[in-house]
Order: sequence, then structure tokens, then C-alpha cells
Amino acid sequence: MEVDKNCTIRILLLHYWKKGFSARSAAVEICEVEGDKLVSKTTAIKWFSRFNSGNTDLNDESRSGRPRTVDTQAIMHSVDENPCTSVRRLSDEVQIPKSSVHRELLSHGKRNRKCKVVPHELTPEQAEKRLQICEQLLRYPNDERFLKTIVTCDEKWVYFRNPDLRNQWLSPNQSPLPVTKRQRFENKVLLCVWWNYEGPIHFELVPNGRTITAQLYVEQLQRMYEIFAAKYPALINRKRALLQQDNARPHVACQTKNKIMELEGIEVMPHPAYSPDLAPSDYYLFRSMAQYLQGKCFQNVEEVRTGITDFFISKPKEWYMNGIKELTGRWLKTIKHNGLYFQD
Repeated sequence: MEVDKNCTIRILLLHYWKKGFSARSAAVEICEVEGDKLVSKTTAIKWFSRFNSGNTDLNDESRSGRPRTVDTQAIMHSVDENPCTSVRRLSDEVQIPKSSVHRELLSHGKRNRKCKVVPHELTPEQAEKRLQICEQLLRYPNDERFLKTIVTCDEKWVYFRNPDLRNQWLSPNQSPLPVTKRQRFENKVLLCVWWNYEGPIHFELVPNGRTITAQLYVEQLQRMYEIFAAKYPALINRKRALLQQDNARPHVACQTKNKIMELEGIEVMPHPAYSPDLAPSDYYLFRSMAQYLQGKCFQNVEEVRTGITDFFISKPKEWYMNGIKELTGRWLKTIKHNGLYFQD
């Protein structure tokens, strides 16, 4: 199809050359009759120069010199050794044009994609522990009744100023509106939240500068437990509530463990270290919250509290349940990847 198109263009250019048109005029005339961008002025000038030299042959001229061979093995070896290498670097290594390198990579199924950023460089022992805990969790009857017993908790910094970094709709030649980068030490509060399949059970805002200690976490647990027990007495009476938390120091301190033992009906759910991909707040709740807060600015802690409350209210109960349901699939993916991180 491409050959026929090139042949047609050359015939038309020769026709207009014989009629005395200039190369630029011929290109404009052809595009008006046959379709916009069919032939460029650069192409027309090249062929008219050839016709003016007395050569009206429409076939491509044979190229002199020995054709370059593509060292496919060397290219694939370099890519396997360093997937982050560039086409330019590969071109310099094997001494062939960048276009040939790019074409060779595509022909072997290679595609240039962003790297996968992981939370931690897992040791073999840590990956094995992730695998074992996920296998243990899948021994639970993973039905809706089981998922409704889970209470998950986590912490997140919430800034007073949240720049809107989303793409902007712009007119041609219009510059995007500038957005000031947020600084690390801007005003912020630490959100501590406990939630389940129906939504938030309890949340607190810890002012910037105050450290989350085991003592503070124990006090928060007591406040959460009182609200939870009043709202879900049946779970407490049947000793069926599972607390899903990460392995931050305040969560695993002896003081915290002793407190949880005092809370009747609450059991800590196993959770592997360095596993935010298995924590519903990290992979679900906080991601959505960050999008919701984009472009919002708060003047004080109470305004932050109102903004977070509005976010929680904006989500139906089904949305929270979907976040908890994802756990089962993520445990299975972790096992499939032998305890290593997987691509979302």
C-alpha cells in the first residue's frame, strides 16, 4: 500500500514538473486535489531537483556501499543487562542508526515503559515471610462474612495546601497555569483512621510536631474500641473482630500488644513487614483521598477535619466494602509472585 502511494506521488510530481510548476506550487496543488499532507514541500523539492538534473526515473536509486547488518544478539544482551538503557546508547554501542535499533527492539516485542517503584528492597527472608502470611490468611473462609469482621487502620500526613497537579485543558499555544511545588515542611497534620466495610469507625488528627508513640496509640485504640463496641456489639460478643494494622513501632510495641489483649473481642490480623500493598488504607483509601484533596487549601486543623469528613461522606458503603474485598486478590497475587511485590 505504501509503495503504491509513493508511486502515485512521484507520478503527480513529474506531471506538474512537466507543466512548469515550481516544487512548492506542485506540492500545494497536489495537497489541494488529493488530500492535505499527501506530499510535503521537502519531498517535492527533492524530486524536482532530480528531474531538473535530467533524471526522470521514478524508482529509488540504489545505494552505494555495503549495507549495515544489525547485531540483534548484542542489542538484546545489552537490554537484558540494563533495561533502562536508551536507544541512543544502544546505537553508539552497535554502530547502527537509532531508527534501526528502535525497529529491532519493537520486532522482538520490547516496549519502553516506566519502571516499577517498590516500597522496599525485599530480602529473600522477607519475601518468604510475605508468602507464608498470605497463605495463612487464605485459610480463613474468605467470604463476605469474614471480610466484615476486619477493622483496618493506618496513618497519613494531610497538608493544609494541596496543589492541583492534574492535566489542564489548554488552547493551542496557551501556556499551562503554574502550580507551586509543595514544600516538605509546610503545615500538616497526621490523620489516624480506623475503618471497615461500612466506612470510617473513628479518626483523629495529630498536630504536626507530636510523635505517635505507643502510649498515644494505646489511648487512640481505647477511644476507637469504645465506638466500635457500641456500633458492632455482636462482633465483640462473638470475639470475631480482626484488627489489620502495619508493623510500625507503636503498633507492635509491648504496651500496644498488652492493650489489645485487654480489648475483648479484638484479635490482631497477621500482616507482613514492608507490605503497604496489602494494607487497604495504603492501596485504596489514601489514594482516593489524595485525589479528592487536590486543589483544596485549609487554614486550620478544623478545616482539615471538615475536608476529611466530607471525603468520607462522599463515598457509599459499597465503596468501602470493595476496598476490603481487594485483600483476597492481593494475597493471591503475592503468592503467585513468590512473596515479591506485584504490579497493580
